[in-house]
Amino acid sequence: MGLVVELMGCWFAQLAVSKATAATNVSLSEMVIWLKSPAYWLKPAMATDNFRARFMPVTAAGRVAIAPNVVLDGRLALFHDTEKWLAVADLHFGYELSQRAAGRLMPLWGMSSVEDRLLELLGEYQPRQLIIVGDLVHDKASTAAAQELLVRLRARCEVIALAGNHDRLVARAIEFAPRWETPDFVFQHGHCEPEATERICIIGHYHPAANITDGAGLRLKFPAFVQQETATLRRWILPAFSPWAGGVTWPDNDESQVWLCTPRRVLRVETLRSAKRGC
Repeated sequence: MGLVVELMGCWFAQLAVSKATAATNVSLSEMVIWLKSPAYWLKPAMATDNFRARFMPVTAAGRVAIAPNVVLDGRLALFHDTEKWLAVADLHFGYELSQRAAGRLMPLWGMSSVEDRLLELLGEYQPRQLIIVGDLVHDKASTAAAQELLVRLRARCEVIALAGNHDRLVARAIEFAPRWETPDFVFQHGHCEPEATERICIIGHYHPAANITDGAGLRLKFPAFVQQETATLRRWILPAFSPWAGGVTWPDNDESQVWLCTPRRVLRVETLRSAKRGC
């Protein structure tokens, strides 16, 4: 009989091993480890080395307020409760079509994953605007598919597609805006130099990620949302919405607050420097 150990839960159990023959499969979509062998059994003790000092306790499941009226959803989206916008970035819609055009056999589930997750978010939040913060497409191979996607999304709400560096390849077929703004926020893709503003810049482009380890050799990378503040700039960096985006581990520094995103949990990641100061 198998055992399920939830990685992103509020506490973690240690595994005691009687034989080293069990097959282990890590499912990133479900955030569980399924052990297909009775050789493993749960030892009733708190794990002593999980997440060490780098990770704070688990927040409210699946979503967390990261600023007044602003909710970070672990499904890689940002929602403003009063202004009613929903923001995502870096869909790279049709990435598999571009790979197939180059002769690489890729499965086609990525596009349906993007659309299904977007429709789920639109259904739950009912936003006035869906803001796609750049890189709607990966390249021109997905022009027609992206046009059809926008038609379906616009049947649900207003869609504002901002220009990203990949979108220049389809700029003649799809209309993009260079930016979108509200009294408190400026939305741009992020591939150009940021403008001087006192408002918070919300961007994509960087595909931020964060890593976790369990002290026993397991290492996983997850998409991350970053709040960055310097003497001259305040910006929030959205995780890539594309299921094909591996992500780039965000640097460990005092300028950034990093939130690790999974569909079931959002975790606040403390930098090593902050952790040492608290010791």
